[in-house]
Amino acid sequence: MKTVTVNTNTKSYKVHIGNNIIKSLPGYFDKLRLSKRVFIVIDKNVDRIYGSSIKKVINAIAVKKTYLVLDASEKLKSLNNSKQIYDRLITEKFGRDTVLIAIGGGTIGDLAGFVASTFMRGVQLIHIPTTLLSAVDSSVGGKTGINFNKAKNIIGTFYQPELVLIDTKFLKLLPEEELNSGFGEVIKYSYLTDKKFYSALLSKHKLLLKKDQEFLKKIIYESVRIKSAIVSSDEKEESGLRKILNFGHTFAHAYESSSSYQLSHGKAVIAGIVSALFLSFEYKLINEKQLNSMLELPMKFIPPVNIKKINAETIFTKMQHDKKAKGGKIQFILLKDFGEMLVDVPIDNKSIKKALRKTEQIWFKRATAGL
Repeated sequence: MKTVTVNTNTKSYKVHIGNNIIKSLPGYFDKLRLSKRVFIVIDKNVDRIYGSSIKKVINAIAVKKTYLVLDASEKLKSLNNSKQIYDRLITEKFGRDTVLIAIGGGTIGDLAGFVASTFMRGVQLIHIPTTLLSAVDSSVGGKTGINFNKAKNIIGTFYQPELVLIDTKFLKLLPEEELNSGFGEVIKYSYLTDKKFYSALLSKHKLLLKKDQEFLKKIIYESVRIKSAIVSSDEKEESGLRKILNFGHTFAHAYESSSSYQLSHGKAVIAGIVSALFLSFEYKLINEKQLNSMLELPMKFIPPVNIKKINAETIFTKMQHDKKAKGGKIQFILLKDFGEMLVDVPIDNKSIKKALRKTEQIWFKRATAGL
């Protein structure tokens, strides 16, 4: 088992990574002196496959327990679904001595985390991510969020968990699409540090679909380690450092919503990275040789789907509503080299549209053609 410690101004907590480590959950409850009144929000598919073994673990902990099984999708992250959880918490007489456990992917974690941060002005929270995407990204760092008026994560909080337990056994049955989606965020981390991580991913990425346990543990650990260092230095994006975690995301959120979430978050992030690289080139931060080298890895993950609504003009319109826009101007995280990022760079509309057209040409049109 590998462990990463996240130290923030508001809380310090551990992220444990290993195979079949969910059985250690009762021990962490005792060690951290957590309440035994437990409310579990769990993904329907996870409950169907692993529900009986999870309940055995919870039974060894809880003096009071409630399970809320939800059908996870991006549409889950809404005020109506938040209300559903609040209603159950109140109806079943849960109070401030509640531990809310989120078991599932990023949408479950984002929604449950938002509820945990606002119910009774905050109850204890544990993340048990069951997808690669949530393991390497959304479960760590304390961001919660729901969507509103078709704007992604427009309502949310910063709220750190008590514990994150990443059990790689949950990844064994993930379909290929889910693994590729999660790898999008892993690829993002490889640009935020030295080229060594990028090179390792480029040479060994085929181990992903083989679900090689050592490879999965290593890339999860490296991703969490990188994110933890950034979050520990800048918990709430006050100094600007944490903003580098949004590399590619200004584009990605627009791609995601424009496809009506047909394009998964992780795949949208890969497309967003491609766009951000083109924009960095357009802004003369990187040269053509660097651009081609940096495109090599993301171009191995073009999604084999036909997404008709995605084109430069519609995406640009969507980006006007990005929550990172200031004074009506879209701001970007751009790259000078591996580990060298610029934050909050305002870019002229002509350059943005040029980067979007390049991405449309080499990414989405090739995806539609099945190349």
